[in-house]
Amino acid sequence: MTDRIDALKTLLTRLVDSREGYREARDDVNNAALKSTFDDFIARRDRDAAEIRSYLTREGHSVDEDGSLLASAHRSFMGLKDAVTGSNDATILAEIVRGEKKLLGAYDDALAAAGGTSPEYAWLTEQHSSLRGTIQQLETRQDLAA
Repeated sequence: MTDRIDALKTLLTRLVDSREGYREARDDVNNAALKSTFDDFIARRDRDAAEIRSYLTREGHSVDEDGSLLASAHRSFMGLKDAVTGSNDATILAEIVRGEKKLLGAYDDALAAAGGTSPEYAWLTEQHSSLRGTIQQLETRQDLAA
């Protein structure tokens, strides 16, 4: 297995983590506009993960359909913390932004491993750009959590 494939598999796991994080966050927020925004991001994570999954499968690599154990543990901790301290939309939004920045790092690693000539480079670049836009939207739209 190449570093390129390892990076894509890690990215796939992080996308699944992101999608699941959005699903849980959607259930915890009160603002309808924020719920709708999270639904859009869930759909995007599904599309991005499907593209990577399809590519890896075509290339003959097995793929894990689950997210990471670490992300699952983090979501459990956040659920426990929310139950004890309470949660609000702004706190949830801040946690989502933090997670998306980690996902951006996985994209950076995959792009570096892919190099500019690998077949996946073009669609990884598009997905990376979309994620940067998502982060920017979340950071600048504090009114969503108001």
